[in-house]
Amino acid sequence: MGEMASAPGLFTFLFRFNQENIVKNFKPSTFTKFVFSVLALALSGCSTTKHVTEGDVAANDTESTLIAYQSAPSNYKKGTLVKECEESMTKAEGALKSIASRGASERNFANTQLAFELALSELSDETAGLTFMKYVTPNSQLREDSGACEEKLSQYLVEVFTRPQLYAALKAVVPGKEEEKVLHKEMLLAFEENGLKLPQEKLDQVRELMKEMSSKSNEFSKNLNNDTSFVLLSAEELKGLPESVMSRLEKRDGKLVVTMKYADFIPAMENVEDEQIRKKLIETYNTRAAVENTKLLEENLLLRQKTAKILGFKSWADYRLQKRMAKNTKNVWNMINGLKSKLSIRNQKDLNLLLEEKRKHTTNPKAKLEPWDLAFYVNRIKRQTYSIDDEVVRSYFPKDVVVEGIFEIYSTLLGVEFEKVKGAAVWSSLVDLYRIKDKESKSTIAYFMADLYPREGKYGHAAAFTLINGRLLDGVYNKPVSAMVTNFTPPSKDRPSLLSHDEVETFFHEFGHIMHQTLTRAPYASLSGTSVARDFVEAPSQMLEDWVWDKQMLKKISRHYKTGESLPDDLIERMLQGRDFNRGYHYTRQLMLGTLDMTLHTASGAVDSRKVHDQLYKEIIGLDPIKGGAFSAGFGHLMGGYDAGYYGYIWSEVYAADMFTRFEKAGLLDSKTGLSYRKNILEPGKMKDALALATEFLGRVPNQKAFFKKLGIRQ
Repeated sequence: MGEMASAPGLFTFLFRFNQENIVKNFKPSTFTKFVFSVLALALSGCSTTKHVTEGDVAANDTESTLIAYQSAPSNYKKGTLVKECEESMTKAEGALKSIASRGASERNFANTQLAFELALSELSDETAGLTFMKYVTPNSQLREDSGACEEKLSQYLVEVFTRPQLYAALKAVVPGKEEEKVLHKEMLLAFEENGLKLPQEKLDQVRELMKEMSSKSNEFSKNLNNDTSFVLLSAEELKGLPESVMSRLEKRDGKLVVTMKYADFIPAMENVEDEQIRKKLIETYNTRAAVENTKLLEENLLLRQKTAKILGFKSWADYRLQKRMAKNTKNVWNMINGLKSKLSIRNQKDLNLLLEEKRKHTTNPKAKLEPWDLAFYVNRIKRQTYSIDDEVVRSYFPKDVVVEGIFEIYSTLLGVEFEKVKGAAVWSSLVDLYRIKDKESKSTIAYFMADLYPREGKYGHAAAFTLINGRLLDGVYNKPVSAMVTNFTPPSKDRPSLLSHDEVETFFHEFGHIMHQTLTRAPYASLSGTSVARDFVEAPSQMLEDWVWDKQMLKKISRHYKTGESLPDDLIERMLQGRDFNRGYHYTRQLMLGTLDMTLHTASGAVDSRKVHDQLYKEIIGLDPIKGGAFSAGFGHLMGGYDAGYYGYIWSEVYAADMFTRFEKAGLLDSKTGLSYRKNILEPGKMKDALALATEFLGRVPNQKAFFKKLGIRQ
């Protein structure tokens, strides 16, 4: 499943919100016009998709929310991006100094609180595109400079949110309207989270610790983005790998290069017959940046412990949970432990089926199930028991057809239309830019971009990045801009991009985040879009995953790339029958990852992250871990905004399952329910508490019934 990756963006860093969405912010500036423009999939003939030109964008959007950006020139000079980054910080610094120096008699909410919000919003808009380049540009020098900008920005933001003068200035003003009270409360909490209630000596300690932690997190992320690990294998060693995958692999010295990008790694783990080759692949994957990132993680764990203690919390987890729905570690552990026993029986049943299949396949009655067997035998059982061949299914999901169907579904539900912007200059020829229009008013309300295929130096998972935050400016709503970054199966010489059903599900999930970011109507950038509580932010997107398990929806988003036929009824029935297979293992794995995260962040003293992972893997999953593995070194959530927050994937799914019940009753294309979802879930941002959002949409207090039903668990 796609995940919202995390990186220290402006508001995400300051308020410790969002992401694995990677929520970042962006606005064109002099240099970024050389650097920016992205999104989705080429569409032709889509009833909800029209084509406009780059000129149309400039002509129709006088507020210049977004023009299209050119790719970085080949003669890019080192330091150009960093210089512009520094200029933006200098501009912001001038505004902040003016706020802090204003006399008490002159101070009011507009020239203090709103001025502070405006200064940071503009800084965010001007720098998010610069820091975003670290995750997508193929230009290595540009990635390096983008990382340097991100580092400078994160250090600067620590300084800003640990300034007593600014805190005192903001605390002195009195909000009037209800929305002003929400902003004021959240902003003061952001300062207090960084130690502003502490004596000066301890505040200074927290400031330095925050800077050091930020620096290590940036380095951790950089190491993963720049990782180029691969395994060189012969065609014989890759026996079982579909020809469609084999034919697009890079050839080197008479062999084939299998990278650790999802588009290569996952098909290999699912299909390669040779167990030793699968073992070699997963060992390579689990040792990416192993030495350096293990060191960075374990150093940060100690720094987090120290910081939490100074701030008055028992653990880093307690510190991080104070503003989330869970509130404290006790509630998180209660959820984890309550589900652990319920899921263990289902998980063991799934593993027993896989073991039985391995022994039958290998004709070895004493064969042992290993981590590198899981994907292979899941895929094998799907083919043999349910007659589901992923390669056959994939042939019905050409990327353009999937996008056409998704756009039509979201258009019907949410009252929007999508137009592809032709001629937008981007950093890759496979990146597209779209505008989003309100169906009723026909006005442009946002833009989004899609960078869908893997390449060297690119962020390795699936994420939705906020590049320009929605916010109200002089009575006009600033148009949000987001980017969807994935690593889907790329096109080959003789075939278009054909998505697996899992990739289609990931598309629905990540595009759900895009809608959350771009359809926001919150008045303040810091509270807009996906700035909701971290343990709720996944719920809106998780709910939308259910659309790819509905017969009518599957018909709408499928068309065989050769025959033009939609998914056959009998194949859909088999897919639906097989949906529940391996669900016990899936949720047990999520539970294990949440337990790993919480264990690391409630620990006291030095932590051996490899040892902790291996113990929990054995205890919860029930298999022996990979010897010499360093899973946590590649587990970006731990250092990218989901620290003490991974439990949120399951926590938020409770709300997702409950919200889906309303669509089940009304219909998955019911526009009335869809518009209610847009109004009550997507538009408010953090202007309302997450529980209040779900309650308003459901018309009642949310409950766990639908989630437990989904898992086949009796309450």
